[in-house]
Amino acid sequence: MGSLPKAVTEGFSTTRLRVHNWVDLQRDATQRAALEAGLGGVLTPRVLQHLPPSLASLGAGGVAQWMQDRLAESVCLVVQERHGGAVVGLLILAQPDASGPNPQVHIGYLLSEASWGNGYATELVRGLVAAAKDAILIGGVGKDNPASASVLLKAGFRRSEDRSSDDTDVFVWSHSD
Repeated sequence: MGSLPKAVTEGFSTTRLRVHNWVDLQRDATQRAALEAGLGGVLTPRVLQHLPPSLASLGAGGVAQWMQDRLAESVCLVVQERHGGAVVGLLILAQPDASGPNPQVHIGYLLSEASWGNGYATELVRGLVAAAKDAILIGGVGKDNPASASVLLKAGFRRSEDRSSDDTDVFVWSHSD
């Protein structure tokens, strides 16, 4: 994801959240173990249920394997509370095609059940939009997850009729919107 702004790939902060690339945490065994433990509280069945099938199960390898699989396909950023440092979620960025002046970035975010209803998702996505500069952000949301669709709309995304399907709404954000 070389064409994404460093503010996105390296991380950014919002009023209540600190968002940073988890690669740095995985280099140190102690930090990696703490990250795995924190993500164990995030990656619950209710949180995973709205994700695409490739992301929706921990499988036999548990959190460690799930993390390794994400590293192979995307940039992952850990979402932590600025005060206290509790892991509250993840931001996943995939860029299937980095060509062109405005890279298209597929986004996914998941937050722990304990953090639902606190406005963290909207704050996170708005922070991403502010950091993304010229990227075109794309988020797919199952029709059974209207709360996530609402988050994207509040952050300035627009529903794309052309990209949406019977079971998934696709939302797009661009600096030109």
